[in-house]
Amino acid sequence: MQMTHADFSRSTAIRTSLKRGLARQALTTAERESADLPALFAIAASLRPNPKGLDRIAARLGTRRGVTRVALTSCRKSLGFTARAVRQVEAKVQGETAFCETGLIYLRAQADMTGGRIGFRVSAVGFCGHALERLVERSDVRLDAPLLQVIDIEAHAILRGLERGAWIVEDGDEFYPPSTTGLWAGGQDGLCMEQDWGLSTDVVPTIPIFSVRTFLSPAEMRPTLYLRWKDDPSCRLL
Repeated sequence: MQMTHADFSRSTAIRTSLKRGLARQALTTAERESADLPALFAIAASLRPNPKGLDRIAARLGTRRGVTRVALTSCRKSLGFTARAVRQVEAKVQGETAFCETGLIYLRAQADMTGGRIGFRVSAVGFCGHALERLVERSDVRLDAPLLQVIDIEAHAILRGLERGAWIVEDGDEFYPPSTTGLWAGGQDGLCMEQDWGLSTDVVPTIPIFSVRTFLSPAEMRPTLYLRWKDDPSCRLL
């Protein structure tokens, strides 16, 4: 009897045994292909407010290592890019180090020209290894496809959700819907800007980042969270 991928992927035991290896493989590949962020900001900073110039810059950005998306705005006066990088993350609470871990960071930058100057609006989403493992274990993502490609899609969806305010907030935690069944869970943090990015700011040099801590399938959701996730008028708390 031949086992199909559907049969294989439905096995909880198989998903549990593969989760760590697939997550490590995704992080290793992402680290090898990490974006050169200073170079990307330098390219985007050469923005000129004409269609041909924008097309050239977008094409240059699109060929760079670690760039997962480049898009021109509808008015064709600015552009944005999303880049993937791996960093050693030091989490601090009230100035004290809480823990250190390897983070898969997706940074989204929107470049605009105002008054002859180039400005950037930057936001980010970060995944820890634990979150990647939980996605493999608790979702129905394919096991025969590179996990990093799946996370690219998920990161773009979360970044769009950040712009639209499309998330669920409950008990101080934030939750974003993935492309599969379930929710990403985490919270808002501040990511320190790196000096070699070549950016300056009049405020504290941090950018907002949504730190993804884990993935929840419906079975792991609290009842109130489950009802909000379903957004079904027929669902009522008794």
